[in-house]
Amino acid sequence: MLPKIARKTLGLKEGTFSRIGIDSSALLFHGEGFTRPVCLPVAMMGTFHNDLLNNLFLYLANNRQNGILCVSTGPLTKVVFFKRGQIVFSGTTDAKERLGAVLLRLEYVTPEQLATVGNQDDPRRFGVRCRDAGFITQEQLWEALRVQIVGICCSLVHFPVGNYFFLPNCVPSDWFNHFVIDPSEVLFESMLRLDEHERRSAPDRVPDDERSPLGILSSLDSD
Repeated sequence: MLPKIARKTLGLKEGTFSRIGIDSSALLFHGEGFTRPVCLPVAMMGTFHNDLLNNLFLYLANNRQNGILCVSTGPLTKVVFFKRGQIVFSGTTDAKERLGAVLLRLEYVTPEQLATVGNQDDPRRFGVRCRDAGFITQEQLWEALRVQIVGICCSLVHFPVGNYFFLPNCVPSDWFNHFVIDPSEVLFESMLRLDEHERRSAPDRVPDDERSPLGILSSLDSD
């Protein structure tokens, strides 16, 4: 299942399509009530690993591509919107990366405020509802969206092997004009986060120069 923002951009109504197939470098969206599937051309597709995703980001940036990069593994699908090679938006099916979760982590809203907005039957975007309810300012909304976009892109570094495809020319010209993020900056930030994660996950050890001579000799004996 594609994230909601991707389905909306592609003109696919929520719940309409039950299956996605691939035929001759195109995606075929099948659903009830349609005599024929909706066909969308695909510029690139295949399986990926971390290094390949990094190269894909740089390729799309260097060639100033417009479109949506879709990456999926298991039940999760994430999308990155490119406009003239720059990252302008992203989406995810991971609930931990939704805008509400980001606003909560930034402490811009309380759990009670989040529940209030989430329970509203309102077609407007979630962030707009939070802003119009007076829970956040416009500046906080923009900051939270940027944190969300960068966070989704950086999380792709941690994705295991999965599938990807690129839908060219799928970003409307009048959408997504607020954010212009350089993919190389995102890749650099993702590597910093990965290094920090590995550092925190490593077992605690005292550097050699902070141990006593007796402690160093003891460790050598044990080795």
